Amino acid sequence: MTSEANPAWVLPASIPFPNLKGHDLEECVYWLFDALGARDLEWRTGSTGEGTADGGRDLEATFYVSSPDGEMEEERWWIECKGRSGTLNSGEVKKTIINASALESVACVVIVTNTTFSNPTRDWVNQWHISHKSPRIKLWDHSSLERQLSRHPDVVLRLFSEALSTAGRLEALRERFWNKLEYTPVKALKEIWSEKGNLQIGPMERMSLIANEFAHGNIERRPWAGSAEPQEVFETFQIGLMNLRYFWARTIRIGVDETPIIRSLAYLVVAILQFLDAEYVARAILKMVTEKDGEKLPVDVVELILMPVLDQISSEMATVCSADCHRFFAHEKAISRGRESSHENEESIDTYWWRLSNEGLPGKEEPERYVRIEKTNAPCKVGFELDGERSCPLYQVEPAVDNVVEFLSVIERVSEFRIMQARSAL
Repeated sequence: MTSEANPAWVLPASIPFPNLKGHDLEECVYWLFDALGARDLEWRTGSTGEGTADGGRDLEATFYVSSPDGEMEEERWWIECKGRSGTLNSGEVKKTIINASALESVACVVIVTNTTFSNPTRDWVNQWHISHKSPRIKLWDHSSLERQLSRHPDVVLRLFSEALSTAGRLEALRERFWNKLEYTPVKALKEIWSEKGNLQIGPMERMSLIANEFAHGNIERRPWAGSAEPQEVFETFQIGLMNLRYFWARTIRIGVDETPIIRSLAYLVVAILQFLDAEYVARAILKMVTEKDGEKLPVDVVELILMPVLDQISSEMATVCSADCHRFFAHEKAISRGRESSHENEESIDTYWWRLSNEGLPGKEEPERYVRIEKTNAPCKVGFELDGERSCPLYQVEPAVDNVVEFLSVIERVSEFRIMQARSAL
């Protein structure tokens, strides 16, 4: 999911190219090759610095390329990093190439410098290619590094965050989330929020932003769905649900916490219920989750994929709606989360509905916890007809794959009432 280079993302003057030597240059190139999709990427221990016995390379990587017959072939690349203060000496380039040419297994050699290569050096490499079919030689100078970093703002964010524009931070956030399910520091989220009116935020970016907020705590301070247009929320909802199987597969494969994904999708479902009826939303969810390539998935697979999201919605709504309900003597003041967070976004029932506002939460609440006790003969604030036999539907209507319409109808009615109540209190 790598994007084309956009010079507006990176501020080259803020990248310290003159100081990019030794370990720093190797680290930069390592993460660039990781972003390029290198496999078996090896940073050769002890190869940093002048005069080290690195065998002619600082890094090794494997790429898989398509052959004319459609098969994937393995290519081994050597990468040598040479940070200098002036133009790189041609003798060092020749030595690296000659060392690599002794091994038939090396398909490509990349020589990287933070400065420039002389014209005689480039001429020598061109002559080499005429008389030698292998290995291919690539020369990356200052300008080449700048172009590569512009294509991969996630690398710039990792190493030179001050060199990214706000648009670049947004692109880096998107790439890190969709490619690796990694999250961005809160500082970037704050900056993007403050500049959101000047940025192009598509559904993939918005999904990334929402997941990042939940990874750090909650979304009341920067309600990305609440501040978006209905069509934008719907497109983000579609992107999230269509990639639900991908998310689960990735979290299992790389061993990351799935909680931010679950909470993000639950948030989007509640957000979309503000302008689409529950039956339509339920049909859309079931179509996107239960079908793959036009064929129905087994029920147990659908339950495995969808139930964490429905359970999250159920838990949140039951907790926040019972907070001031006459049927409950006490309640939980804090929304339960899959993991603890020390971030500013500690989540509270009192601020829950700010997540669907336009501006976001201005204050900060300290979480507390209580036991919930229901009084079965008291009226329901939302307006459900209840009695001693019929309990609160948020607890009675269980979320299930074969019960999505009824379940979301309850959520729709609760959220509609509670949002109007929250807005009238502002």
